[in-house]
Amino acid sequence: MATNIRPVDRSDQRTRRTGGESEHVLDVAETTFDLLTRGPAPLSVDGAVLGHGLPARMIALDELRAIMLHPSTRQEARDAAWKDLVTRARSEGPAWVMACVGVALPGLKAVVRDRLRRLDNDPGAGTSRVAADLLSQFHETLHQIDLEEPWIPQRLVARSARTVERAYRARVQVIPVDPCTLAEITPSASSDAHVDLLLASAVQQDVITAVEAEIIIMTRLEGMAPSDLAKRLRTNYQALMKRRRRAEMRLVAAMRDGGLRDDFASLMSKNGM
Repeated sequence: MATNIRPVDRSDQRTRRTGGESEHVLDVAETTFDLLTRGPAPLSVDGAVLGHGLPARMIALDELRAIMLHPSTRQEARDAAWKDLVTRARSEGPAWVMACVGVALPGLKAVVRDRLRRLDNDPGAGTSRVAADLLSQFHETLHQIDLEEPWIPQRLVARSARTVERAYRARVQVIPVDPCTLAEITPSASSDAHVDLLLASAVQQDVITAVEAEIIIMTRLEGMAPSDLAKRLRTNYQALMKRRRRAEMRLVAAMRDGGLRDDFASLMSKNGM
């Protein structure tokens, strides 16, 4: 694994804005992160303590971000670093919360660009509003995510994005879902099916469990290989597929019998959003 990766110096690349134009929330986050990683005492983590092939020295967070993005960095190293970052954010306050945001910014920017920008249809809204909602939800998720499970950064960003999507969609309308097509969902079709909202409602109504909903989301909507998810859940492939199939059958049965409500506005209000 590369051990001497340095980020690009952005000191001469900052955008200057004039007049009444406000800076995009993601640019503000980037600037704040930049300030936290400069000066005589930049926020850093101890690579010698974290291990997993990370440089055995203090690593400033801008360098850590560059290491996390490098394809040679193992997932175990990413999880070790993120477990340390999230633990500090929970116990040491705002600076480390912004540190987590800064290290995650490449992924958060990609989510806004590729997944969330279509949610806000107000004229001239751009992406700042939905990006602000994503950062707010990311902060909440920092205090909720299970740090003992692998893929910490991926789960942080994906869970935050899904929650923002659900909140925006719930404000617009009740989403109809055809029960006959649920078991045939493919990742390419999921953006139109809004199945993530249906699954959240099904969990609230005890049709399926939260773990079963996550299995469907990760393998049907997020495109994760079932064999990889089976390893993460410490089960085998056959057991995982049987569990998913049984959960989907219960969903279909509930919808056919009229026992699964689709009042997503009520669901969102119960979740405090």
